[in-house]
Amino acid sequence: MDLKSVGIAVGLFAGIVISIVIICMINKDGRFKTKYDEMQEIARGRAYKYAFWTLVIFEALCVVMEAFGVQHFINGYTLQFIGVIIAVMVQVCYSIWNNAYIGLNTNPIRFAIFSVFIAIFNLMIGIGSIIRGGFIVNGTVRETFVNLIVAVCFMIIGAELYIKANRDRSESEAGEE
Repeated sequence: MDLKSVGIAVGLFAGIVISIVIICMINKDGRFKTKYDEMQEIARGRAYKYAFWTLVIFEALCVVMEAFGVQHFINGYTLQFIGVIIAVMVQVCYSIWNNAYIGLNTNPIRFAIFSVFIAIFNLMIGIGSIIRGGFIVNGTVRETFVNLIVAVCFMIIGAELYIKANRDRSESEAGEE
């Protein structure tokens, strides 16, 4: 096992631990489990179904590309992570637009602060790594692309939540008139 693989494993483990801590911090009751009402649970179930099928289609495309010998410029680790991120974004986007992303016990302000922090943190890591070692090495996109993807995903989530909140507020105000 090389040092790079150990670094990736440690980074993934640290990310999981940090995610658990963040979830507990953004929930008003300090618990890991986020609470949802019945309608949110139904929408989240659909979101997970769509995310699952998105990942299945992504993996099938990867298998077909591999079978036909299609050359790609992304290493296996990064390619697999891209598939996971695409599926997660399908789940998140569907949940946001169906009012099922923010739980009943979630503090939306804390959630927004952590999302901005995660986006900026990953953006700095990605840009710093590109400055130090370049974006493409030997014709292959480096693993730091993952940090840039995560940063962009959190920016998209933030923008969607902002747009959704404004849209809901406008609809609420229009209904009160």
